[in-house]
Amino acid sequence: MPKSVNTSTSGRGLSQRGQRGRKSSHPYISEDPSTAEVDRGHQSSQALPLLPVKTEVPSSQPQSTCLLCHQEMKMAQGVNDARHHYGLCFYNEGAFHKLYPPVDLVDGRVVDEVGKKYSCQHTETCTKRKMGYRELCMHMATTHMVVGTLMAMDDRVGMDSVLASLYPGVEYKGGKTEVRVKVEKSGNYKTADSTPLRRKRGPASRVKVEPRPVSSPRIYSVSVPVRSTREDEDVDDPGAVSPPHNPKPPKVEPKAEDSPPLPTPRIDRVHNCLVCGGQGKANKEGRNLNMGDGMQDLKYHYAVCYYNEGAFMDLVDPGQENKTIGGEALELFGLRFKYKCPFVTCSRNTGRGAGKMMGYKEYSIHCGVAHHLLEKVMARDKREGLNEVRAAILLERKREGISWEEMPEVQVEEVQSCLLCNGETKEAKNLSFAGEKRLQLRYHYASCYYESGVYLAKYPPGEQNMDQEGQPRDVLGRDIKYSCEVTGCTIKRKMGYKEFCIHMSNEHGGLLDVLREDGR
Repeated sequence: MPKSVNTSTSGRGLSQRGQRGRKSSHPYISEDPSTAEVDRGHQSSQALPLLPVKTEVPSSQPQSTCLLCHQEMKMAQGVNDARHHYGLCFYNEGAFHKLYPPVDLVDGRVVDEVGKKYSCQHTETCTKRKMGYRELCMHMATTHMVVGTLMAMDDRVGMDSVLASLYPGVEYKGGKTEVRVKVEKSGNYKTADSTPLRRKRGPASRVKVEPRPVSSPRIYSVSVPVRSTREDEDVDDPGAVSPPHNPKPPKVEPKAEDSPPLPTPRIDRVHNCLVCGGQGKANKEGRNLNMGDGMQDLKYHYAVCYYNEGAFMDLVDPGQENKTIGGEALELFGLRFKYKCPFVTCSRNTGRGAGKMMGYKEYSIHCGVAHHLLEKVMARDKREGLNEVRAAILLERKREGISWEEMPEVQVEEVQSCLLCNGETKEAKNLSFAGEKRLQLRYHYASCYYESGVYLAKYPPGEQNMDQEGQPRDVLGRDIKYSCEVTGCTIKRKMGYKEFCIHMSNEHGGLLDVLREDGR
């Protein structure tokens, strides 16, 4: 309703009626020039009767009591607080499960609400980061107006008015998760559907239409709705505009494998290993395993037991060179073949332990514990009680937001101990021909051959640096230094005799000559 307007009439006209200075109380009557002239010509004209007028001031402020939980809502930020509150209430009722099916719904409850396995379907205009299921639902509810969709599908008394106050200017079709938004084009407000909608008077409200079969619920949302007024909109002109694009379903990490529902684990349960039974001195670590605080020790022990049974043989590839005809690993402890974890983000490849190599046994147990092959092994084990242990391991992984990944291609390299010093040092036990490690191998052999004295004849130290027995007096270069005279060498600095011999052997082919002359 338009606001009431008080206007004052001419002072001269009122003075003739003895009403100088009084204002008209009629809300719509102002002094018309022609009427004023008639009043001045007819002093005895009768005053027009005043009619009572009811004025209304529409309020956009929603009621502060929630229709779902019947609790008082905090309204410090107005409708934003109300939208967020209703989003939480709808989430607690499980209303989002049909719109965004979770991957781990058990008995109507989401097992993992915080694991970052989901992302917003509006990838082109919204964030691409991963979210937990609860965070995704609240993001869609508040940012993409899905709260309004849920309200439009709710039949509780009074939800129509709440919807209209929270989302003025937005129309919803009941029974379908479709949002209809007024869009301004050339001064006319039109909807995204060519079928006219008959609206109630007042703010925008939910419109009931005949239900049509829908294969799957879809959500159409607009980030910034255009708010129209009663004077601007033309309800009888619902010209069609381009329909909203089909949204992409929420991105979900692939599951490792389909399996029957697992029993709910008793988190604080203490038990003995169901594989070895914790019997004997060698298996004492298998006693009193805890599915709560002791989960890491539990997984490690089960991985060791399953390795001893050969359960990882078909899951962890030992590589072609370290494999028998039957597919078993030849060497297990890293004396000849060493493995690198193929997962780039693994702790074995980052931080202080980056690049640490393992034998096949350690590599298999590591993949079972750190990369969840233990879950796959347990899924094939039919022993009684293991399903509950597997459920506890699976639940812990999902709580940490970690997804199951397939094993990448094996990364294995052959290593050997130095044939001269027989692996006296740690470096000498892990010499490898793989990639850049060949440089380390070449340098190590060049250094080992110096101790044998083969370089004295090949690179004589000179009379100034030789004692009576023919041995160099100054090995480290304190007094006498040498320089490389090979054309194209980049080492221009002076060196001691030992460093000079190793340099010539390693960089300029001296090592190859020594190896050819060695009869071992």
